[in-house]
This record gives sequence, structure tokens and C-alpha cells, in this order.
Amino acid sequence: MSEDGHVLAEVVASWPVPPDAEEAGRIRSNILVAIEQGFDDPQLVADLAVGPLVVALGELEVGLADARRRIAELERALAERDR
Repeated sequence: MSEDGHVLAEVVASWPVPPDAEEAGRIRSNILVAIEQGFDDPQLVADLAVGPLVVALGELEVGLADARRRIAELERALAERDR
């Protein structure tokens, strides 16, 4: 690994990913593995991060929309019950 790769790995390793954020931790870990394998170009690292982040964001959006729908259903059910 080049000196730039070491610096890049230190930067990625320093990202404060919460312990319970499994997907984010997996993305960071996979990026560190790629850097260790010599894929240490900063643009490539950014590309490796963006794809999984877009997927995770999409899953988060879908989950949030589902949670909002379920909350609305529960609110309607409570309103019906209280009538």
C-alpha cells in the first residue's frame, strides 16, 4: 500500500460509525479491505462508498415510508376507537 493509501485508510478508519450501524460499518470495512488490496485512489474509494450508500439510503427511504404508513394506520385506528 502506498503512503497515500495509508493516509486514506486512516481517514476511512476514523469515520465515526456508530457500533450498531451494521451496514455503515460493513461499507467502511469493505472500503478498508479495498485500500489494503491496493485500490487506494481517492476517486475509486469515493466510488466504492457511493454505490452502497445509495442502496442503504434507498432502503432507509422505503422503511421510513412504510413506518409512516403504519403510524397513519394506527392513528386512524385509535381515532375510530375513541369515537
